Amino acid sequence: MATKKKAVRKPVARGSARTARTAPRTASFERPEEVERWIRREVAAQERIYRGIVREMNALNDRRIKWVKEFYQRLQTRGFSVHAGIRRKVRPEEIPPVPKRIRVVF
Repeated sequence: MATKKKAVRKPVARGSARTARTAPRTASFERPEEVERWIRREVAAQERIYRGIVREMNALNDRRIKWVKEFYQRLQTRGFSVHAGIRRKVRPEEIPPVPKRIRVVF
């Protein structure tokens, strides 16, 4: 009966070409002026869009405060569902204060 030969792997010596591979060093790269101008225009356009979104979100703050107050009122009158058909009303002292400003993350 023949026995199966065991494969023996030789360890790779440190410092060999196989382990010494590193990324080649790249020279400092400068973008062409046309590309720099395009990037500046794009950044300005994105900032303009962002400012518009922030303005719209901040304009809704009064409506959001109103929605929060209505929600708090609903919690005190109707309550919220605890389990199946069981509802629990929230006492006024359990309600947190209405925030002056609601920060929207977008």
